[in-house]
Amino acid sequence: MTIPYRIFRIETKQFAIFPELFENGAALDVNSSYGFSLGLDLSTVKCASRFNYVQNDKTLLILEIFVDFQIADEGISEIKKKGAIPVDFLRYMATIAVGTARGIIHTKTEGTVLNSIVLPPVNLVETIKEDMRIE
Repeated sequence: MTIPYRIFRIETKQFAIFPELFENGAALDVNSSYGFSLGLDLSTVKCASRFNYVQNDKTLLILEIFVDFQIADEGISEIKKKGAIPVDFLRYMATIAVGTARGIIHTKTEGTVLNSIVLPPVNLVETIKEDMRIE
């Protein structure tokens, strides 16, 4: 199923960095989470993504973004027909959010020691596993 869409808004809901806590050479964990919400008329989907960089049990970076997608009429029809947003489309939207987050992190950490820590690739097949059912 092809769902025509466009990105119509990107919001940085939360951003904080703590470069003074960075320890060069120590292990670093990057955690991410994704959630989706659908507009009542099915014309919009929001992908909410959160990224945390943690080192030695201390948070170095927090980013939370919303990427809003507007769904074309023919996409709305497909979603209604299936009764769900397909998992592949959810992963695709999350992939766009990851790329957006990577750019935000790079830009907002310029001039700090955290700029050298690039958001790694995220395997969304392991993270997002099922369609989003529509009631």
